[in-house]
Amino acid sequence: MTDSIFDILAWRDEEIPRVRTLLGMRKFWSGPLYGQLREEYERMTDGKPTPETADEAWPIVDALPSLPRWAWLDRHIQDRLWDDVGKMVDDRIEALSRSLQPKNDDLGTLRIEADFTYPEYYETIDFHRQDGGIWREDRGAAVYAMGARVIHVGRNNDFQLHDAFADSLDAGEPQEILDLACGFGKTTFSLKKKYPNAHVEGIDLSAPCLRLGRRMATEMGLDIDWRQADMEHLPYDDNAFDLVTTTMTLHELPLDAIRQSLAEACRVLKPGGTLVALENPLVGEPLRDVLTQYHSQIIVEPFHYDFRRADMAEFAKDAGFTEAETHAWSPFGDKPGTATNPRSWVTPWSWIQAYKA
Repeated sequence: MTDSIFDILAWRDEEIPRVRTLLGMRKFWSGPLYGQLREEYERMTDGKPTPETADEAWPIVDALPSLPRWAWLDRHIQDRLWDDVGKMVDDRIEALSRSLQPKNDDLGTLRIEADFTYPEYYETIDFHRQDGGIWREDRGAAVYAMGARVIHVGRNNDFQLHDAFADSLDAGEPQEILDLACGFGKTTFSLKKKYPNAHVEGIDLSAPCLRLGRRMATEMGLDIDWRQADMEHLPYDDNAFDLVTTTMTLHELPLDAIRQSLAEACRVLKPGGTLVALENPLVGEPLRDVLTQYHSQIIVEPFHYDFRRADMAEFAKDAGFTEAETHAWSPFGDKPGTATNPRSWVTPWSWIQAYKA
């Protein structure tokens, strides 16, 4: 094996069956098993007042015969994902350690704080059931990076979702771009590819993710700066950036942290600057919305409930943005309405965009 980070994180031939098994279980969970829940729900509501909200549907969903099986498989898939991928990373740990050592030809900068203070919620919660999280050691970041390729049922193997996000941006020609909660850089890479002449910086709480991101960016030939920082307390001057982005972050935060982060994003944006956030909303269909809440509880997203009932456009205006809007977004060419179709389980996406006067 070479010390290329992409070779290290690539599936080996003998590992493909495990990956296919995970994908197969997830497809069964989101396809036939969800369809069985749908049939049971429709039988139980036939001839009765149809629930109009998730709260009204909740007692009915709780009584569905297939719900325990659906919930068990959801948890099992998540746990098996991290267990299987963790074993893969353990087989690569020496090569991973070598690869992440600083090198003379590294692109961009990497700033890690010696005594960084993490938010309490971040230290005490293993989000997504990943034991140990992504911030304690380099192994955790690599497990996350490999696992992230499985999450969207094979539709994000090479971060196509994030490329689609960047391609959909309509922000003129920004020269200074900040990617909040960048992780190991999925969106940050895409931003730099779309805006090659811009200065792009990614911040995250996790030092291991930032080290991994820099190594990947260097091998991709992308000159990106990486910095350990808390999006609630950004270490930048006022009016420093033209564009601020964040993807799949806000629902992981308590509401007061969202408000503070949006206020900080507004502060560091230049007049006329834009904030864009990508999120997973509820779809307004009672059964789907109840199951979405269950799914978030099962995979340990403890703040999802409050987030999905909050109005992010109003939060943005409260934070100082003069205009803000939200709309549905389809990254993979899905037809309008696909994500809200009661008979399909497709991840819905919400595009949140706010402007600073």
